[in-house]
Amino acid sequence: MSGTRPRLRSRTLQGAWARRGTLLPLFLLTVVVVGGVVAVVGFAAAAGTSRLLAVPLLLVGAVAVPATGRELAAARRTEIALARLRGLEGGELFTLLLVEPLLVLLLGAAAGTGAGLVVADLAARAWVGDPMGTPGADVAAAVAVVLVVALVAVLVGMAAALREPLVAQVRGAARPRSSGVASVFAQVLVVVGAVVAVYRARVVDGTQSDLLVLAGPALIGLAAGHVALWLMGTLARVGVRRTGRRGLPAYLATRRLARSADAAAPLRVLVAAGVVAGLAVTGAVQVAAWADETARLQAGAPLRYDLERGAGGDAASVLALTERLDPEGMWLMGAVLVPGEGSVPARRAFVDVDRFDRVVGDFYAGTSAARIGGLADRLVDPASAAGVPTPASRVLVEVAGVSPREEGRLRPRVEVALRRTSGQELRVRVDSELGLDGASRTVSTPVDCVEGCTVVSITLARADDDRALPFLVTDLRLGSTSVLDRPWSPADAPSAAGPGGPVEVAEGLLAPASDEPLTAVPSRGEGAIPVLVTRTATWDGDPVLESPGGEDLAARVLARFPALPLVEADGVYADLPRAAAGAPPTIPAAEVMVLARDDAPDALLAALEEETGAQGRPLARVTEQVRDATGAAQAQAYLMTAICCLLVALLVLVTAVARQREAWVRDVAALRAVGVDRATLRRSTVVEAVLLLVATGAAVVTGVYLAVALLLGRLGLVLVPEHAVALRTAVAPLPLVLPALLTSLVVVVVLWRGREVGGRESAPAVLREEAR
Repeated sequence: MSGTRPRLRSRTLQGAWARRGTLLPLFLLTVVVVGGVVAVVGFAAAAGTSRLLAVPLLLVGAVAVPATGRELAAARRTEIALARLRGLEGGELFTLLLVEPLLVLLLGAAAGTGAGLVVADLAARAWVGDPMGTPGADVAAAVAVVLVVALVAVLVGMAAALREPLVAQVRGAARPRSSGVASVFAQVLVVVGAVVAVYRARVVDGTQSDLLVLAGPALIGLAAGHVALWLMGTLARVGVRRTGRRGLPAYLATRRLARSADAAAPLRVLVAAGVVAGLAVTGAVQVAAWADETARLQAGAPLRYDLERGAGGDAASVLALTERLDPEGMWLMGAVLVPGEGSVPARRAFVDVDRFDRVVGDFYAGTSAARIGGLADRLVDPASAAGVPTPASRVLVEVAGVSPREEGRLRPRVEVALRRTSGQELRVRVDSELGLDGASRTVSTPVDCVEGCTVVSITLARADDDRALPFLVTDLRLGSTSVLDRPWSPADAPSAAGPGGPVEVAEGLLAPASDEPLTAVPSRGEGAIPVLVTRTATWDGDPVLESPGGEDLAARVLARFPALPLVEADGVYADLPRAAAGAPPTIPAAEVMVLARDDAPDALLAALEEETGAQGRPLARVTEQVRDATGAAQAQAYLMTAICCLLVALLVLVTAVARQREAWVRDVAALRAVGVDRATLRRSTVVEAVLLLVATGAAVVTGVYLAVALLLGRLGLVLVPEHAVALRTAVAPLPLVLPALLTSLVVVVVLWRGREVGGRESAPAVLREEAR
């Protein structure tokens, strides 16, 4: 008994070596499939992606491996016949035949596991920035699943040969056969599976990976391949009858294609791989574009600094901060985001729009908010220009008389109410005296507004016992900012007794004749505040904008966008200085930030960081955070699956052409024996290649179009957060055509190389040598 086992092992190894040409493709297929599955599963452990993304590769591999099983059974037809003559049937015969492929599967699984772990680690370092880590039980389970699927696929491939009548097995080489009932049933099952996958995609929410939906692209590809080959076979059978008198090359090509329904079966796998690749490329491109757009909308500018309260962390403070550090408005821009809940208008963003063009520029080009630059000027109102807190150490006032007077003293008093960025209010009074000629006088007084102040009101009065004569304030400056550039309105309503406050005139502010002090307050501008809104924003009545402090302001909608900066797909966008003027303190839930250009001077950014303690987030970091939070790395994992599917299809096609080469050489020799020259045979190969090229290209284009249109949005390649822009899954021309061109080129190259036969190799004498 002990001598039998070594002899059995030796016989098994000798048989495997003798059939190495048939077993090598099985080994390579196992390496690719196992390596691809392990890479996807290992990457999933590092990136948090779905392990089910390897399903298309398993399906393509399960379709490709039975061909190797059929070839193994065909190569051992004589051995099978002798075993059946000795009485081996059923399980014993299957066991005898499965020893060799099982050994090859185990070796291929070991090599594929090592390669897959290396690829997973490289992908994790490149796309996630972290190593893969120690392989877990999920990798071992994935390898076991692949081995079981491959072994079952080999059994399925051998089943037809084992059921073949013994008389046919003894006869010799098998003849081409039409598809059997089981083959037709499998093809119909694939088509039905594709239809069910599409239906399943319509009912799932698309936020999680679904097994059948993930298998859908491969099923659609296989179904498209089945339909294309069926149409090609039908047309070839019709062409055999119609090309008999129109030229020998076309007749020979169509006859070869029509001879057997399984002659071009490897093209089904190639079409399926092409469809998976087209979908993967489309998904990767569109997920990358979505992540970039989402990151740009979230960031708001090339650099974003999020501020804490107490370090410029409210509307007034951030405006004063940017004005102090960047008075020219070239590099920095203040912004406030209120992520309100309950309604779309409650989610609102406020930006210092006067600085928009200089700081942001074309940052939003190519996004849903690309048109915002053309409307920025319409958001800014003159009322908001002086509403930005201004750093200052002095207040300067210029007063003048309306006209010369003959007698009496006129000692104007100008009292300016200021509000610091901290919310504290202070008052500054400037006294002057005008001569009889009414010539202007300029007076200044110190003020503590180093952090920035805004003017709350201006009160004009006269000294006690002065005549109630009118006078003008022709200039009022807080630091270097002209306060009178902003519109002002009387604090009280006009009445029969007077205008209710100072009156705006061309020269400045006019204090009418009055015995009482007159107060002017900042005007909010004429009419409602202009805003931009997303398409989802609605109001029960007239549009209303909540200020950063929660105050309701009348709003006027200028335009609607699919998405806007900071608020993304849901919210309102308005000018910060105008909305914050005179508003209550910024609510605690608001996110206050400074937006900056990426080419801002280092010294300026260093000063900003030192003063606020905030660290800038460049666009690349925001994009990375978006990808991590939404699982966008699944698109890369799906690309790995697609590449492995293409490798499997290439192996299947090369193997099939290599296996058919011997029969092709015999056909060439036979045709040459009856007088057909090699040039005619070469032209027939060209005709056959063109027909296969057209069939493959059309099937891949159709399959990619259907897969993208029906399945891409439901594969769960990215988890779209609330308020984010939707993932656009439109069919793109390049990913649609590129896989078709690639697969068609592979068909032509492989077929042409496989059919290239030398003159001596295909000489008619070959037939005589085989007959001996």
